[in-house]
Amino acid sequence: MKRIINKSNILIGIYAFLISFVVLMLASKNSFLYSFNDWVDANAFFTVGKSMMQGIIPYRDLFEQKGPLLYLIYGVGSLISFKSFLGIFILEILFWTVALIFLYKILKMFLSTKTALLILPIFMSLIATSRAFTHGGSAEEFCVPFFFITLYYFIKHFKIKELSKKEMLLNGVIAGFILLIKYTLLGFWFSFTLAIFIDYIMKKEYKKAIIYPLILLLGMFLPLLLFLIYFAIHGAIDDFFYNYFYINMVAYNESSVNIFTRIYQIFNSFIRSICLDIPSLILLILTLIFIWKLNLKKRCKVLLLITILITVLGVYFGLKTYRYYLLFILFFISLGLLSIFNLFDKKINKLNNKIYLCGIIILVSLMIFNSYYNANYKEYMKINKEDLFQYEFASIINAEENPTMVNLGKLDCGVYTMAGLYPSTYFFERQNISYQKFPQMVDSFREYIKNKETMFIVYYTWLDEDGLIAREEELFVNYDLLEVRKQQFEDKDFYGYLFKVKE
Repeated sequence: MKRIINKSNILIGIYAFLISFVVLMLASKNSFLYSFNDWVDANAFFTVGKSMMQGIIPYRDLFEQKGPLLYLIYGVGSLISFKSFLGIFILEILFWTVALIFLYKILKMFLSTKTALLILPIFMSLIATSRAFTHGGSAEEFCVPFFFITLYYFIKHFKIKELSKKEMLLNGVIAGFILLIKYTLLGFWFSFTLAIFIDYIMKKEYKKAIIYPLILLLGMFLPLLLFLIYFAIHGAIDDFFYNYFYINMVAYNESSVNIFTRIYQIFNSFIRSICLDIPSLILLILTLIFIWKLNLKKRCKVLLLITILITVLGVYFGLKTYRYYLLFILFFISLGLLSIFNLFDKKINKLNNKIYLCGIIILVSLMIFNSYYNANYKEYMKINKEDLFQYEFASIINAEENPTMVNLGKLDCGVYTMAGLYPSTYFFERQNISYQKFPQMVDSFREYIKNKETMFIVYYTWLDEDGLIAREEELFVNYDLLEVRKQQFEDKDFYGYLFKVKE
């Protein structure tokens, strides 16, 4: 305990916390500087998470496709703040604080304390202002501490000391967390296990080469077992496997292409994504170049590059491309920053303390400025909550006694969050799944409209009123249109329509 809780560790923890707090305060729309996080994904996670806290079972009672641990994280955030993302902002800060602490531990394997402290704010600011960061609160973000914990043990195994069985078990548990948040990110942990296996094979320690991957699989099973018990108690195991695994694999995966076409399309998607973010592209290229300058065994360097390759394959394997997919891969630019600063470490370490202190104050100030000036949606700081259609619709809905609603058109636009409502229907939002692959969802929405299932319908779409009338004739027959609001989302015009059932 004395070793863990010593003065330097506490100071590093405070430093990491302050960096996370300041950067996320400026760059994340979960921050109190923004009136509301209107990102549809975050609102969907929040709706399922808060429902989970009230005994509503994901997959059985609500249709969604992300992992149950992500919903649990959002559920905990809802206990802190029920009608806003303040709780998620607090959790965001804590997750990034842990990530930066372990990044610091990685940096300290190669660099002096002075240099390591310089890298943390640079890395945090670059990630938070990257195009891939989007709005804040993504599944990739909540995987960041687990990424850096495993990367720490990855490098430790090759540079300092072979991992113990307990450390391998810990990384297995972490892999289990990733399985339950977003399993497409597991390529990194597969690569980690493969690297340990190859290392022991080359050392001719065949027993360890077999036992260590098995230990990781055991650790990976433990978090899964807890959720299997949870779903078994509520009779929802089949729903869990069907929604989270089967639907994701079928609905979001272009399975018809052959393996060579798939690999080409994977890297084509990746390259197109990163070319839209030039600073990240430059840093990733520098990472691939300068990683060879690190004081690591050649075997470890090769395995790290293979790990980046396999991670890309896993993230883009389904051939879908969303801008936030890139975020998890950008975590590797920390190695690029490490490699570049390694060239100047001795000079930085020799700096006079007063000069160094002035330098780090200037650097941190620049990173704060960058986090504000290059924040993806800084213009949203000027928008008041009262100016959003989510607030207006929530006020109208909450004026009724025991209101119910369903969100059509697109993913959860945030009215559930602002109104503090739980969904009353199994399909509570329009998922990004084609009708051909999953007709049950749209067919169910048509039944909801026909049977006047809910008191209110919030329709979120890019269609103007004439376009919506042409698409949803029965909606206008069974429901009265109360409000129409045009509002920008991700730099595009969208319409929010509020309908109330006809008497």
